[in-house]
Amino acid sequence: MRPIEVVLVVGAVGLVLTWMAGARARRWVPALLAVVAAVHLFVEGWRLAMLPAYVVIGLGLIGALVRSGPPAPKRRGWWTAGRAVLGTVVLVLVAAVPVLWPVIRLPKPSGPYAVGQTWLVVVDSSRKERFSTEPGAIRRFPVKIWYPATPGSTGMPADYADPREFAAPGLPAPLFGHLRLMKTNALIGAPLATDQRFPLLVFSHGYGGTFGQNTVQMEELASRGYVVASIAHPGESAWAPFPDGGGMPMDTATTNRMVRRATPEAMKEMLADMAKFDSIATPEEGVPMLRSFLAKTDEPLRSESVAEWAADTRVLLDLFATFDHGGADTPFHGRVDLDRIGVFGMSYGGATAGEFCRLDDRCKAGLNIDGGQYGGLMDDSLRVPFMIMSSSQAYGLHLPVLAVTRAPAFLVKVPETTHVGLTDLPLLAPRVFRWIGLSGSLDADRRSRIMTAYVVAFFDSFLKKEPSPLLEGPSAEFPEVSIVKRNLP
Repeated sequence: MRPIEVVLVVGAVGLVLTWMAGARARRWVPALLAVVAAVHLFVEGWRLAMLPAYVVIGLGLIGALVRSGPPAPKRRGWWTAGRAVLGTVVLVLVAAVPVLWPVIRLPKPSGPYAVGQTWLVVVDSSRKERFSTEPGAIRRFPVKIWYPATPGSTGMPADYADPREFAAPGLPAPLFGHLRLMKTNALIGAPLATDQRFPLLVFSHGYGGTFGQNTVQMEELASRGYVVASIAHPGESAWAPFPDGGGMPMDTATTNRMVRRATPEAMKEMLADMAKFDSIATPEEGVPMLRSFLAKTDEPLRSESVAEWAADTRVLLDLFATFDHGGADTPFHGRVDLDRIGVFGMSYGGATAGEFCRLDDRCKAGLNIDGGQYGGLMDDSLRVPFMIMSSSQAYGLHLPVLAVTRAPAFLVKVPETTHVGLTDLPLLAPRVFRWIGLSGSLDADRRSRIMTAYVVAFFDSFLKKEPSPLLEGPSAEFPEVSIVKRNLP
């Protein structure tokens, strides 16, 4: 909780306890709390989780202003019991909700560079926008870029996210209203470091996700000398925001289709199919099983969207090539090493990474964070280093992908973790998501450190030629992580 919020919550708790005891608070107490609340709204900003405290303070102020005469005689029996029950409920709402749904601070990056952030809007006039209702609309998509900034840079911290970016089906935007109050470690427009040419990484989010859903990893990579460009794929991200404040929501038909198909029966069948992969003896044995599993998915997920997302990645890399040749006024001119490009993503974005690295030889290393490998990879082969980072619930599903790799490949299992757990989401409300089983039982901070360490180790090894002991086998630092290796000398 933020400092002024603590004062308000403690004050509101005091007002409730006084009321439960049948006493009256001094008039100046709610008045002072109202002043503190005004300062809080101006300095820290309001959020939904603080609503119970606001209401208690408001009622206390009204009571102090309108009351007159001596206190009413104390009542007993059902009135006392009712007051105790109601007061207890209000106390829980006032004290627990802000703690369970906090405004967090992201982990500070550990690299030698400060982290800068900027935006791009990429336009591809060769493709129509299939999710737009405007006649003749062409494909355009926003890109958020984290980059190594000059050490010691200062400036305005970037916002974490627009709440609409997390309004996936079943998760309404007001639930994430506090995200507008979160600041990141990235500085808006900080000067790009100029001591070297930096490797370029391109990220794609999960289906219905957001391009900032793995901000912790983006900031760490940027602090260690990578330019990281994350694409919001319009119509298939929860909300694709543009720098002018506008944005494109997830396609309504797509959302409705996902909701209709997410029945308990369908989920039970999918989990049963996934469980079958736990019994395969070798990656090769699971290849036909995985092809059959993926074939059950309808379009556009099976191939259409992964092809479009790969095309978005291609166009973005074309734009960076233009930057490098001086075709635009940009700080990235001469600062990005286009011979060291990595592509990664989470969930459907991870499938996009595998598909793009299959198709475009500009990709020198690919990383799939728990994504089913849609596209053409399972009928082809992959000739660049590849890592799959798996949740514990989907581990067997990823093993067959190793069979179609021809370069060094790794399957890293993060234990006690669900699919959603491999994003920033568990950090936003760690107790809530752990209790409801959405993120898995592994501590959210521990999970985040594991993810960051292995993502950095992989790209350092194959883009910077700085081998990491994390990829060699069991780690003393992360003994709970298991790793399968393939095609190594």
